[in-house]
Amino acid sequence: MARLPRIVLPNQPLHIMHRGNNRQNIFESEEDMVRIKDDITISLAKNDCCLHAYVIMSNHLHLLITPEDKEQLGKFMQSMANRYSRYFNLKHHRTGTMWEGRFKSCLVDSEHYLFSLYKYIEMNPVVAGMVDDAADYRWSSYSHNAIGQIDPLITEHELYKSLGENTVERFENYRKIFSKLNLSKQKNQIEEATMRGEVYGSKDFHNRIKQLISRSTKLTSHGGDRKSEDYKNQAG
Repeated sequence: MARLPRIVLPNQPLHIMHRGNNRQNIFESEEDMVRIKDDITISLAKNDCCLHAYVIMSNHLHLLITPEDKEQLGKFMQSMANRYSRYFNLKHHRTGTMWEGRFKSCLVDSEHYLFSLYKYIEMNPVVAGMVDDAADYRWSSYSHNAIGQIDPLITEHELYKSLGENTVERFENYRKIFSKLNLSKQKNQIEEATMRGEVYGSKDFHNRIKQLISRSTKLTSHGGDRKSEDYKNQAG
């Protein structure tokens, strides 16, 4: 089956999930966590992408990222993944791929759904039963966004900056939003949109993006007609 082209628009946030091949653990120690953060840092510096939120789990990671364009996103992900693969393979005396093929992504409606993605990402360790509070997990952006501990990986999104006139106001208001957001309905929608490479957002956002890219922003149950003009015109 032909793979669907990725939906990427310049300067529009995406949620990305990338995991180990066969869901194997690829981040097993503090050394591994530090290493992938270093690889993300270097890859961000080399490419025009801004990271707003992230979490590193044992067998996968989540990123909320805004690329300048599709090419820059691809270069960032390739750089990060390849750098960590070389480290992981050398450490474990192995060869071959350690990532599960193509990373998953969905374009995010920042106006209405951005903070839902922040919470979805940063709550991963709590949902997984690893910690009782997001603040207790060291390997995510929560400490920057909600507590004010500066994380050099993070570039604050304009909507995050608008939460307050100073850092104290911003992380206090972020915590309020974080506590009030109920993701019980959105969780499955986020995961489905990400795994299927769709758009995640309001109906108006879907319609606007559909007009921009001349294709549907939500797949049919069979992934769409591969011979249709809509499919051929997909962005990403």
